Amino acid sequence: RLPFYPLRSYGGSDLPSVNSDLRKVTSPYPGPDGEPEQIYVVPPVNPDVTIIHAQRADRRGNTQIWGLTGIQAEAVYAADKAVVVVEEIVEDEVVRSDPNRTLVPSHAVDAVVVCPRGAHPSFAQGYYDRDNDFYRAWSHISKDPERLRAWLAEWVYGTADHAEYVDKLGADFWAGLAVGEALSEPVNYGRRL
Repeated sequence: RLPFYPLRSYGGSDLPSVNSDLRKVTSPYPGPDGEPEQIYVVPPVNPDVTIIHAQRADRRGNTQIWGLTGIQAEAVYAADKAVVVVEEIVEDEVVRSDPNRTLVPSHAVDAVVVCPRGAHPSFAQGYYDRDNDFYRAWSHISKDPERLRAWLAEWVYGTADHAEYVDKLGADFWAGLAVGEALSEPVNYGRRL
């Protein structure tokens, strides 16, 4: 719910000349040279619904994410409603045992959906790896309308649900994306005696 977002990446490009949403403001803080700095800003994105994928949540929606977390928490807070898709639901005690992994608290979540392997072709750290072959193939599939229609017919419209999609890929495929253990060391959060 920010009024705008500052970015340095548009400086020196032609994009501001073709996109009127890219505007400059004077920063209230001095730049590296001590003088007021002009900086580009973009309008906020405030969707009606944000859907994110995470490793786990408890039944109330306290959502834990680790690995590359991106801007998932910010995306949830920018939206009117938030749906969290998770690899698994865990007991409250699991979430409470490691509170620093809870990046999205239950008060910001409107629904939790359990969908194992739901991030595919991307990855879920600790659950399965990224499907690099799919990413390499996608540019060829998506640039050819006929090939894209055939792919959609088989993999989207041709499967009843995500579980059927996962099954259609097969056990050998998923074994190829399996990850081994790389456990984090426990920490002592301390408590009063």
